[in-house]
Amino acid sequence: MTRVCQPVREAFPALSFERTVARRYVHRQSIAEVFLTDCAELPEPNRFAVAAQWPRRHSFYRAKDGRFDPMLLGETLRQAAIYLAHTRYRVPLNRRFVMQDTHVRAQLDAMGVGVSAADVTADTTLSGLVFRGAVLSSFRIELRFRLAGREIGSASGVAVVLPPSAYTRARWGTSGPRTPGPVRCGTATPPALVGQVDERDVVLGLPTVRGEWEVRVDVTHPVLFDHPLDHLPGMLLLEALRQGAFAALEVPDAHLESIDAVFHRFAELDQRATVRVRVLDEDPLSVRAVIRQAGVEVATGQVRLVHL
Repeated sequence: MTRVCQPVREAFPALSFERTVARRYVHRQSIAEVFLTDCAELPEPNRFAVAAQWPRRHSFYRAKDGRFDPMLLGETLRQAAIYLAHTRYRVPLNRRFVMQDTHVRAQLDAMGVGVSAADVTADTTLSGLVFRGAVLSSFRIELRFRLAGREIGSASGVAVVLPPSAYTRARWGTSGPRTPGPVRCGTATPPALVGQVDERDVVLGLPTVRGEWEVRVDVTHPVLFDHPLDHLPGMLLLEALRQGAFAALEVPDAHLESIDAVFHRFAELDQRATVRVRVLDEDPLSVRAVIRQAGVEVATGQVRLVHL
C-alpha cells in the first residue's frame, strides 16, 4: 500500500510575548495600543515570524459574541509593516507611512476569546520591494495569522514610505502645509445600528440621504487618534466602511468576515466626508462603499458580513 505523505507545517522559531516592542517602531503614542511583541527572520528572503498579543477586552476593537474583532488583523498588519521597515530595512524613524490598500480576511470560527490574552503569530512576507537609493520606499506585506495552533485569517496591503520632504509634496502639493480648521464631529448615528455600544466609537453621523452618512471625526478618540495626525487615518476609514455596511444592511448583530479598501488620496480633517453604501445584488450581506470628500473619492471598498 502506498503511503501518502502529508505536508508538514514549517516550525516557527520561538517567539516571546513577555513585552511589547518599542512604541516608536509602530508609530504609537500609547503603550497600551502596541500589539507587537517579537519578530524573527525566517530562512527565505524578506520573510519573518511576527508575534503579537491581543487583549481580551480592547477599548475599541471589542470582542463580539466571544470572538475577537477582525479589525485587530488590520491594525496588526499596520504595526508589522512599520516595525519591519524600521528594524529590518533600516528605514529612518522620521519617515511617514501611507497604506495604498488594505485587505483583511477572518476565519471567525477560530477567533474565539479564551481565558487569557491571545498570543498571536503571523507568517509575514514582504514582496515588491522598491528602494530609492539605499532606503526602502514601497513594499507589499502579507500576514497569515495563527492562534492556539489554528489559522485565524490574513491581512495584506501595500505601504509607501516617504521622507519628510516627499510627504509634504504628496500631502500638500506646491501650496505647502496648512492649519486645519475645526473638525466635523456631528451627531452620531445610534450605536446599536452600527454594531457599537458607545456613542464615542461611532464614526457615522446621521444619514444624509438613503444609503449615505457623514463621517464623524473625533480627534480626541484614544485609539483612532492615538497621536496627532494631519489627515483622517486609514483605520478610521476602514471603520467607516464597516459601520456603513452594518447600517445599510440593518444587521448590527452580524460579524465582519472580510474587508477590502483602496485609499486614493488623503482625507482632510476639516472637510465634510461622506460614505455611500450600495448592497450587492449577488450577495445580500456584502456591500460596496465609497468615501467622498469635496466631490472626490478618497477611499473605496467592499465589506462582507456574516451571521453566526
